[in-house]
Amino acid sequence: GTMNFFNRLGIFVERRRLLILIVGALFIIAAIFGAQSLSMATGIKTFLSSDSRTYKDYMAFSEHFGGQSVVVMVAGDLTQLLALENLKAMESIEERMAQNPDVISVIGPPLFIKQAARQHTGASTLPDDPQVLLDIVTDPETGQVRPQFQEVFPDEGHALVSVIIRGGAPYGGESEVTEQVLQAVAEAGFSDVEVIVSGWPVISGEIRDMMQSGLRQTMLISALLMLAVLVLLFNVRGFFARRWLALAMVAIATIYTFGVMGVLGISITMMSMPVFAILIGLGVDYAIQFHNRYDEEMRKGRTAAQALVNSITFMGPAVGIALIVVCLSLASLFISPLPMIRDFGVMLLLGLVMCYLAALFLSLIILHWRDSRSQAKPNPTVPEPEKGPGWVEKGLRRLTPAVIKHPAIVLGIALALSIGGWVADSHVGIEADEKKLISQDIQAVKDYDRVETVVGSLSTTSIMVEAEDVTEPAILAWIWQLEQRVVSEYADRVAEARTRSVADLIRDENDGQLPQSAERAKQILDGIPRTSRVNLVADDYSAANLVIATKPLENFDEYKEFYAQLEKDIADPPPGARAALTGGPVVGIKVFDALTSGRANMTLLGVGLILGALVLLFRLNLLRALMAIVPISFVIGWSSGLMYVTGIKFTPLTATLGVLILGIGAEYTILLMMRYREERGRGEDPAQAMTTAVATIGRAVIASGCTTMAGFGALLTASGFPVIQDFGIVTLFDVAFALLASLIVLPALVVWIDRWRQRQRAEKIALPLQPK
Repeated sequence: GTMNFFNRLGIFVERRRLLILIVGALFIIAAIFGAQSLSMATGIKTFLSSDSRTYKDYMAFSEHFGGQSVVVMVAGDLTQLLALENLKAMESIEERMAQNPDVISVIGPPLFIKQAARQHTGASTLPDDPQVLLDIVTDPETGQVRPQFQEVFPDEGHALVSVIIRGGAPYGGESEVTEQVLQAVAEAGFSDVEVIVSGWPVISGEIRDMMQSGLRQTMLISALLMLAVLVLLFNVRGFFARRWLALAMVAIATIYTFGVMGVLGISITMMSMPVFAILIGLGVDYAIQFHNRYDEEMRKGRTAAQALVNSITFMGPAVGIALIVVCLSLASLFISPLPMIRDFGVMLLLGLVMCYLAALFLSLIILHWRDSRSQAKPNPTVPEPEKGPGWVEKGLRRLTPAVIKHPAIVLGIALALSIGGWVADSHVGIEADEKKLISQDIQAVKDYDRVETVVGSLSTTSIMVEAEDVTEPAILAWIWQLEQRVVSEYADRVAEARTRSVADLIRDENDGQLPQSAERAKQILDGIPRTSRVNLVADDYSAANLVIATKPLENFDEYKEFYAQLEKDIADPPPGARAALTGGPVVGIKVFDALTSGRANMTLLGVGLILGALVLLFRLNLLRALMAIVPISFVIGWSSGLMYVTGIKFTPLTATLGVLILGIGAEYTILLMMRYREERGRGEDPAQAMTTAVATIGRAVIASGCTTMAGFGALLTASGFPVIQDFGIVTLFDVAFALLASLIVLPALVVWIDRWRQRQRAEKIALPLQPK
């Protein structure tokens, strides 16, 4: 069967060594070319499937009304804000940005003042008399900013210029607009005021830059940690540098992975940063297993060629099973509604398969090449004497019998902690606000928060109304009534001054009345400068936008309830019209829902897939398969308990934890179970067989656990991304938990069940002898 296949493969590799190395090298060159086309993705594409209704509405909305906006906030007292030089400076920003093809519109104080001046003086220019300016913008009786100017003067101390970027602007288009705004501000000539440039595109650009530097940093640090682990734990014969071979294999596998991602068009997202740390953790493990076996064969005095063939024959299937189990647990990520989680699964799958292939083909050929050269010399190497057991083995030989003696205590504690964790799971918080996923100490985030405190919320919710012609009187009346209802019913949640619609625009120009015909409505709209109307009605009148500026709501449940009510409010638009709720916060809620509902399903599917594979692996023995998976399912409960206690929230990353731990932990339990079966087959009793199994394979399992932990440990250094640091902390603990489950819970469980079955058999044999 499989042994035969791997034996033939081993002979092939041994004979075609040079060819395989050349092919491997050519693939590296090809992969480096493929990786050139890799792109980085942030924002909505990474959170929503492109075939979902929410995504389509958001994209349609962006096409009509623009996507994100860059906000220039000018702070100073009102007389300074209205000083002619400062208004001229704002006007220069308006004019410069309006020329950019990626900008839909620019709205700022000069535009509003010129419109008002046209009604006062007939000329739409900036008046140069400070008193006239003050009279236009403020109400002479109260001295406060007039309501129609509140969009550009949110209060007496701030002015806003908003640059709205065209929806669906190409990737990188946003960052170019941001650069240009910064340049325009620098050259505008403001005096005696403070100017802040903020908005989501600014933060998005920061995230991208941080992702690039963070990726380099975590990869470097995980490699260094790995070297330290290999030096401390990995016993290899001879030359020091051979310990580093495992790491070189992962480096090559990583290049292959980048290449394939480039070819398949998978983008790098915030989720990709941990992928390489995980790859280093798990991939090094594969290379170590092959290397270990090769050394063992060489110590027995085999030739380099025999050692290579035997290593592939015996380790190929064993490591292959571990790989299949991890891949199956990752396959359950493909049902996630979040594209970034699906991409994370694909990347890890690709990477692990590459690590396996590199370990199987390249590392053994390199070892063989070195040994065959030394064996060709006149004095052949003498087989080395076997080393005595190390402290790790001695410790495990003491621990295992103690654990086996008290199965009830061990299993009782493990189960109780796990149940506690499952219960706590529903109380673990969830973080789906993309801004919270990065450090709050970054200047861009501080600026954003500061602008939000002045403006209310920078992210607005929109109701998009689509129809053949939205200026039809029935549709305009419906939009106007809807706006009135929203402002009065949800006064505690909505900032009235910044809630706007096309109906407002028309009423302001038409003595507070809505016109009786669509023709008249279009006539009024044509008289309004395009920049003031473009955010509220599409140029072809096929869509209108009711902008609802929400006050920052406390928690997701409030938002959910609010949106559920709005969904009801827009349920029956006039005939021929369609209304949809959209905008940044709406997308956030959908992501939040996807995270909560998708997580449990993914974990259950993962358990199911692995269980199925184990049943096949253990030749349809369901009990044995269950024994291998039960200890690991405890770990998922422990992990939730840990998150509850430490206050770490579920994010797109930590949501994948259950699945990851299943895959990593199942490898340890399988290796132990297989060794235990082998020892039982030699006729040892359960306790003896388990003690031998744990002592012989324990060091390898602990070593692979430590390499995986070192890979995750590197994530703690991603200082700009609390989301990644949290993931690092939880995974570190989870791998430690998986080791505990394999080395303590599994032995207790397996021996206890095995002894119980022995007693059952003994009773069956004893039954016929009973007197009737």
